Amino acid sequence: MSTQMMPAPNNCAECDRVWEDYTQAVTAHLKVVARRHKAALQNDSAGLDEIAGMEADLTQQELKARRAIDDHEALHGPAWPA
Repeated sequence: MSTQMMPAPNNCAECDRVWEDYTQAVTAHLKVVARRHKAALQNDSAGLDEIAGMEADLTQQELKARRAIDDHEALHGPAWPA
């Protein structure tokens, strides 16, 4: 993980919250990716269609959570020395 992707080393409840939201979004997205892989291996076209919509939504949730981290970290200033 790059230093840019690591949580700020402080006791900020909002930092903890936005990172927890991001962790949950990534975890949910990875579970759907695994389901998509399984459906593809089983040639389950109905399952793939269902998963495609879910995956698109989860991708957007993940991006939104990442933007929330970036926005919040900007309030703290640089979290890590260059």
